[in-house]
Amino acid sequence: MPDRIDIRPLAARDSLDAVTALLHLAYAPLAAAGLNFTAATQPKATTARRAAEGQCYVARQAGRIVGTVTVCGPYAEGAAPWADSVPWFRERNTAHFHQFAVHPDVQGRGLGRRLVAACERWALQNGYRRMALDTAEPATALRALYSRMGYADVGHVQWEGKAYRSVIMQKVLDRSPLREHLQTMARHNLWATRRLLDACDALPEAEYRRDAGLFFKSVHGTLNHLLVAQQLWFSRFAENLSPRIALDTELEPGRARLRERLVEGALAWLPLLDVWPEARLTGRLDYQRTNGEAMSLPFHAVLAHVFNHGTHHRGQVTAALTGFGHPAPELDLPYLLAEEAESP
Repeated sequence: MPDRIDIRPLAARDSLDAVTALLHLAYAPLAAAGLNFTAATQPKATTARRAAEGQCYVARQAGRIVGTVTVCGPYAEGAAPWADSVPWFRERNTAHFHQFAVHPDVQGRGLGRRLVAACERWALQNGYRRMALDTAEPATALRALYSRMGYADVGHVQWEGKAYRSVIMQKVLDRSPLREHLQTMARHNLWATRRLLDACDALPEAEYRRDAGLFFKSVHGTLNHLLVAQQLWFSRFAENLSPRIALDTELEPGRARLRERLVEGALAWLPLLDVWPEARLTGRLDYQRTNGEAMSLPFHAVLAHVFNHGTHHRGQVTAALTGFGHPAPELDLPYLLAEEAESP
């Protein structure tokens, strides 16, 4: 098939000039934005040296190289002085990848995910439990791509000579089906929250605050309840606290700040689900209800309830949108999964 793209280890017959040219092309938009990535201008010698640090993969289509990435294990202390201050690149059970590029002609077809998946398979086969990477903090599209693939921010570093601060992202590789399921629910919670809020932004103020016959009356009241629930459950899961707050409390009277806090709260679950140990996911959650009653329930089941609770009230808001004569967004999980499948 002429469109077929094959991924395989770099071979002696592959052109390092072509790999270097691909890196320059893929990083040119970032360089034009003022982000002086090494890959945007590096010479062939640098490509060869970095490819030799671990396992370099290339993706080929119709005889040309359209993708590349290199994965390697941790650097020994002193072997890469520039990385000595970055513990995530030296932890013995953490691999990392770099020189990651996809040709603009084939972006949006899932090749980036396939290349990263090849790195992750290599890491697991070689006994590593985590994968790390670094990228420019202002490179929001690239960071969003990594986030969709399960990577979470764990730190920052200012590399010498760079015009930007870099963010370190990490992913736990040996994840159980339970962790995968909860992470999918957390991603859906964030995605659906953002889509719902986008739709709510179009509501006139009078409709936004009107009693629409919902349990918490208005769209504003329902969104505030979601914020209250988010704060209650996050405190219980992440801080071992059991605050007492009425479920109809108006935590944020302003629409803009309410939106910001709902998105911030939905984002906060993702890094936790990357680092919580399996024993915690399969353990119990001990907390107190808002009336002071002590509870002890399965951790993973209650966390699933938190995400389901958001789905329940988002459904109420979409009903209000429809009742006001406005289009309601599609929030079903399959729409998110389809979007992720189509992402690079």
